This record gives sequence, structure tokens and C-alpha cells, in this order.
Amino acid sequence: DMIRPTQQAAINLAGQSEDPVVLNGNVMEEEELVKRSAESANIVLEYTIRANAACVAYIFGDHDRASMHCQNIQDIADKTPGNYGVNIQAFYDGMSSYALAKTTANRKKWRKRGRKMMKKFFKWAKDCPSNNAHKVLLLKAEDASLFAVQSKKKRKIAEQAYNAAILGAIDSGFINVAAIASERAAEFYMGIGQVEKFSRHITQAYKLYFKWGANGKCENLSKMYPEIEFSVQDGQ
Repeated sequence: DMIRPTQQAAINLAGQSEDPVVLNGNVMEEEELVKRSAESANIVLEYTIRANAACVAYIFGDHDRASMHCQNIQDIADKTPGNYGVNIQAFYDGMSSYALAKTTANRKKWRKRGRKMMKKFFKWAKDCPSNNAHKVLLLKAEDASLFAVQSKKKRKIAEQAYNAAILGAIDSGFINVAAIASERAAEFYMGIGQVEKFSRHITQAYKLYFKWGANGKCENLSKMYPEIEFSVQDGQ
């Protein structure tokens, strides 16, 4: 059971599931496995399920669902701070919180949660910068981007942090985070009306998702942005 969530997440990302935001398929059924983990009081299994579920939900744009999964395992994360999975939960918790800060009326609440996750990465980056520094930069960019339309200073901070996060993630071998950062930067540029930079970054995101093996996400981007001429060549 422990490896099923990771297997199903990979299947979803590859575009081989009916609903990419839910861990349902030949390998597992999300609701059933969550119930089984609760009945057996297997908190490690529940954590693994929900961390993977948060990943696919966030990447495919269901930020409410991603946040729900992250919050459901927050207590487990607090009890097992030495587990690397805590890093995954905190990352998608922070990213989904900032996404909700941008798209819901309760910006203050979600920004506060996003900043709480960012503080964790500041601490972790001191001990292991290769795993965490680029995530600090991405969360910093997301925070600044909330005010980019009104503030030139925040716009500049966001732009610099996005660029540094992308480069840092690539240098550290986190292609998935580089892809996410590129997509977030693209949406940031779209929001401030810089169409050329939007196009460049969304194309870069497509390439990185393709390199990561997330063909399903590439298909998702193609549907979201039909004006961009994505191709297999772009993804190589």
C-alpha cells in the first residue's frame, strides 16, 4: 500500500487517469485507501496518500483540494519533523495557500498560511540549501506577486525571485519545482500584461513538465493556452 500513492500520482501526471486531480485508477482508489489507513491507524500511509494527492491536485489546478489534503496531514507533519515528506506537504501547502490568496476573498487568511510555510523553508534552507533555497525563493515570489499590480517594488521582487527560483531548482535537480515556478512566473507576467514574458515562461514550463515526464500536465497546458503553439519539439 505504501508505494501505491506514488505510483498512481505518476500515472495521473503522465495523463493516464480519468481525473488527474484524484488518485483513482488501476493502482488504487483514493477514498478507499484513505479509509483503510484510518481504520488501521496508519498515519504514515495516510500522510503518503495525502501528500501525493496534494501534489497532483495542485499541479492540475485544484487548489482547494490540494489545501484540504495538506491541512488534513498538518498534525502528522508537526509530529514527524524529521521525515522528508514533511517538506513535500509544506511546499504544496504553501503554494496552494498563495493560489487561494489570489483567487478567493480571504487573502489575509491564505497569505498568513503561505507565509507560515515559507518560514519553515527559511529554517530548512539554512541546513540544506540545495533542497530548500529555491522553494524559499518561489514562495517569496508568490507572496510578492500578490501586490505586483499595485506596487512596482513588489513586482521587481517577484520577478527576481521567480527567476532565481527557476535557476536554483534546475541547478539542484528539482525539475518539477522548476516547471511549477516557470508556470507561476508565466501567470505572474500575464497578470501584469507582459505577454512576451508570459509566452516564454509558459513554453519553458511545458518543456520542463515534459522533461519530468508529466505528459498529462503538458496536455493540460495546451488546452489552457490554445494560443501557444506547443509541440513535442518544444518539450525536448
